[in-house]
Amino acid sequence: MNFYDLTRHRFKTYRAGQLIRIMRLTIIIITALFIQVSAKSVAQKVTISAKNAPLLQLFNELRLQTGYDFLYSDEMLKMAKPVTINAKQQQLETVLKQIFNSQRLVYVLKNKAVIVAMKEESLLDIVNSYFARIDVRGKVSDEKGKPLPGATVKVKNSDRIVITDANGSFVFTGIDEKVVLVISYLGYKTKEVPVKGIMSINLESADSDLEEVGVISTGYQKIKKDQLTGAASTINEKQYQQREAITGNFLESLEGKVPGLVYNGQTGELTIRGVSTFDAVKQPLIVLDGFPTEIDLRTINPNDIVSVSVLRDAASAAIYGVRASNGVIIVETRRGKVGKPVFNLRSSLAIQSKPDFSYLNYAPASEFVQLQKENFYTAKPSYTLFQLGYSKMNPAQEILFAGPRTGVTNPVLSQAQVDEKLLALGAHDNLNDYERLFYQQRQARNVNFDVSGGGGVSTYMLGINYVAETPVNRRSENKQFILNVANTYKFSQRFNLDFKGTYTNGVFKSGNTPEYSDFYPYEHLVDGNGNALPVSMEPYRTSTGKVVTPVRNAELMAAGLPDQFYYPYRELNSNTNALKQSSVRFQGRLNAKITNWLNADVGGNYEHQNGLSDQLQLEDSYAAVKMVSTMALKDLLTGKAIFSNMPQGNILKRQNQKLTNYTLRAQLNLSHKFGEDHDLSGIFGAEQKRTLNQGYTTTFFGYDGQSMISKPINMGELNNAFLPAFDNIGYASFKNTDYFGETESERRFLSFYGQGTYIYKAKYVATGSFRIDKSNLFGVDPKYRNKPLWSAGVNWRVGEEDFVKKLDWINQLQFRAATGFNGNVPTSNNGSFLILKTGLNTLLNVPLISNTVLSPENQSLRWETTKNYNLGLDYTLFNHRISGSVDWYLKKATDVFGEFDADPTSGFNHYMANTASIENRGFEFMVNTQNVKSGRFGWNTQLTASFNQNKVLDVKATEFSNSEYIVSRDNSVKGMPLGALYSYNYGGLNAAGQPYVLDKSGNQKILAFYGNSKVDVTQEDLIYNGTTTPKYVLGLNNQFSIGSFDISALFMYYGGHVMRVEQPNPNNIGGYTNNPLTGSSNFWKKTGDEANTRVPGYVRASSVAPGYYQTYALYGYQYASEFVRKADYIRLRDVVVTYHANAPFIQKLGLKNTQLRLQVQNAFRYTFSGNDIDPDAINRLTGVRTLENQPLYSLTFLTNF
Repeated sequence: MNFYDLTRHRFKTYRAGQLIRIMRLTIIIITALFIQVSAKSVAQKVTISAKNAPLLQLFNELRLQTGYDFLYSDEMLKMAKPVTINAKQQQLETVLKQIFNSQRLVYVLKNKAVIVAMKEESLLDIVNSYFARIDVRGKVSDEKGKPLPGATVKVKNSDRIVITDANGSFVFTGIDEKVVLVISYLGYKTKEVPVKGIMSINLESADSDLEEVGVISTGYQKIKKDQLTGAASTINEKQYQQREAITGNFLESLEGKVPGLVYNGQTGELTIRGVSTFDAVKQPLIVLDGFPTEIDLRTINPNDIVSVSVLRDAASAAIYGVRASNGVIIVETRRGKVGKPVFNLRSSLAIQSKPDFSYLNYAPASEFVQLQKENFYTAKPSYTLFQLGYSKMNPAQEILFAGPRTGVTNPVLSQAQVDEKLLALGAHDNLNDYERLFYQQRQARNVNFDVSGGGGVSTYMLGINYVAETPVNRRSENKQFILNVANTYKFSQRFNLDFKGTYTNGVFKSGNTPEYSDFYPYEHLVDGNGNALPVSMEPYRTSTGKVVTPVRNAELMAAGLPDQFYYPYRELNSNTNALKQSSVRFQGRLNAKITNWLNADVGGNYEHQNGLSDQLQLEDSYAAVKMVSTMALKDLLTGKAIFSNMPQGNILKRQNQKLTNYTLRAQLNLSHKFGEDHDLSGIFGAEQKRTLNQGYTTTFFGYDGQSMISKPINMGELNNAFLPAFDNIGYASFKNTDYFGETESERRFLSFYGQGTYIYKAKYVATGSFRIDKSNLFGVDPKYRNKPLWSAGVNWRVGEEDFVKKLDWINQLQFRAATGFNGNVPTSNNGSFLILKTGLNTLLNVPLISNTVLSPENQSLRWETTKNYNLGLDYTLFNHRISGSVDWYLKKATDVFGEFDADPTSGFNHYMANTASIENRGFEFMVNTQNVKSGRFGWNTQLTASFNQNKVLDVKATEFSNSEYIVSRDNSVKGMPLGALYSYNYGGLNAAGQPYVLDKSGNQKILAFYGNSKVDVTQEDLIYNGTTTPKYVLGLNNQFSIGSFDISALFMYYGGHVMRVEQPNPNNIGGYTNNPLTGSSNFWKKTGDEANTRVPGYVRASSVAPGYYQTYALYGYQYASEFVRKADYIRLRDVVVTYHANAPFIQKLGLKNTQLRLQVQNAFRYTFSGNDIDPDAINRLTGVRTLENQPLYSLTFLTNF
């Protein structure tokens, strides 16, 4: 069907063109009056029903039913009045008479066309029209009667628009008394009201009926919620912006709002419906304004987000193919709106206290000294090294070494003097100094400003965001600037262009914060003047260096080497890490209207991110000192150091990472209605995607930042170095690839996809989708490159059935069922082809190019595939006061990627293979209730709940050689969930203080994993404690509206999982272990103590207790089942108090929607198994604690004008 716009034929002279056009229309009308219209055509019967519908809508409907063309001009449609009609099986001409009644238009039927023309007005018509025009005055308010300044009031089907003033008032002059006004305001439902002289209009909050937004965005299309067959949820702007995303990670604001979604507050990671992979991507796919994004999520400005849609099953997410196995999160950002310019300002300040180190439960310095004393007399360390001066003693050992001991007749100190000095040593605890010197109060400032508006053919939005943060680590600072622009252009009735662009620039700096375990708790870190002091241990607990005695250090310095001591406080200022990151993102979409039921989209996006990272180590930093010292040569005549291989000075390591990503997409969109009962819609498209990662590393030695000059190194000598020229300073180690190199990886995808929806009688919905993904990740063979995926679903809108419509308490009810396949892509180096890494072999003086095999060929490698089943129910009850959904799902992932031990004769230890199948099944539940809505008080509640049961159905893996691999690592065990926690059945201590375990028969065993006398237990002897991943997640959000105040509180419950809790261990007093915990002094000391304590004694030298040291017997105690707790907890995630400032003086300033918001995050936590442990601040597998997230307080000011 073709439409003919009579205004297309224009002449250069406006008046002449207008006159000729009138003449042409007059001739057509006069001619048509003398032509007999076919009786057969006119007698055609139609059915049409509409209320206040625009004339164009009726023309389109009649065209579909009759096949008639309609000839008209745009000017005619602009002056036409809306039409209300209800005609069933009436002749076309009868219907046309009803439509054109009271219009200033006439029509003529000619062949298969309806020709529309202007009606010539009589003098009486002109007089009636004049007196039918009235002046209208009105006021727009919210539900509580508060004025809504800035609301848009438009005359329906016309270009006449006014904006309400500071009092919410508006005025129209000379408008038809029969028109309808359309009133809209951000955050409120649009309302249509017939015009009258004086009007008082109250708008209803968009979420007052507690239903989710009526449209779900999939990124490719927008689908009405009542047409969904899969599981999807949408969070609108008001719901999302209720919380401040202080960290800049927009994902944190989703917690508790979507069932099935689990957010990890420690890592910032998010999962949907469990994890179903080992090696591939585990996070949901993030789609920004319709296109997947690959750049840093910090570039997404949370203040610009207007909606977030979460696609949880195959029917809703399968359109994204192999990247949708973990769900899809669709983010829509702000666009401009038609109307006068509107300026929005949002400014916030957040404060968070320093970490609480007491939570780590470290033993105080006094207990630590006592443990060292007990160990000195019990473990009998070798004194030879100390006497030779090659190993430095810690302060406690120096005191003990000078006191009475075996074999010494004349000690320097008496036992009383030793005890006195040890008491004085333990009196100083440096934990408070550590916190004061290396940590600070966190502050974050966020300012967001944007302007938006638009006219009849275009809209615009320009926004800027600035974030400045000082993290808890001293000498750390983050700054980021984001510029966003969004424009829409309507070139004609057929062509629309949508464009968005983002530019981000950020600088992220940090110093070098040493670990608390890098020194003893009684050592002083600074002197009285704040100068850094050395400590006894080396940092990082590595074996690449040795701590020398003061005597030996003086000798090395006399030879020209730098000071070998480790100064933790100096390290803070001697090491600087700086990341300068910038990114751009552009996207556009051109929509072309082909017919009323078919249009086309052509568009794409482009992303480029560049990160330049500088790691600067000053010449007095411990790393630079060790590098220069171990690579120095010695003059054989003078004994002095020569720095010809490695120059002295600063070391600057620079890394550059670039990411370039683009997506091109072409898509057809169709929507057609056949008669009254059949609706068909769908999309078909093709997509090409390319992601390129490039990077290089280079290092400048002897670097001077002022002159930007560096010095050369002797690469060949450095790579061959092993033993240093000077004794007792560590081993020489220089790996070329650690300091120089270049990388590049490319991923390409070509995809074809389609989705269709069929609706019968507005009650029965059927959907289907397909996608074929082709990728370069699996070689060139089509059977590995191509991955076809599909989904299908049905929706029965029970609420539209007549037997349900009779039930007044049911507003909406529908059942959903869907199934389908989606997939996942690998993250590590693998494929059905051989993967090589090219490098430079510098072991020879003449460097040679070498290749290293990263992954052997595996022709049987296939894509990961996840099959989904979903059953769902959506409901709205009791006049929209209760609404929600219930879903059951089953996800089965097959051909899961994982490492598999290779045949030793192949020359490889392992290779990538399809090793496992993983199943996730569970329930999801959401309910929204409007508890109270009375005048100035309102109370709404939202409850989300989910249960996930995860299981490894099958896994191809080599059997564990030792039980330690099961209890101490995150392994995948057939028949068990991911994150399965196993423990020993710890029996206690024997008479020698040795820990023993019990097998399933009750036999005592002291573990010995290696050697000829191996003693171990089987997997059947271990105790399965549960999973470390939460099974149950509940979110309870109560929202109260009291006058000008809004208050909300979000409680989160995570449960059904377990955690191991680290126990006191006297052996953690030095070396390369963690600090001992409080209570470690309550260990076994003599026979009989085993009746009063379960803490093992000291590990003795093998000559004293054969096998004890080597047998790993302590594993039986460290990984004992009795030290596993339930990890269930409740957390008050945030409390938000918002004050709506509507004082007269604020309105006089021209400010609108002014709000002041106070938010507290992590205000309260309760752990069911003991409130001394935070399950979010502990490694649930090993039991080692990490620092807790402290409460965070923020104050936000919002307004627009």
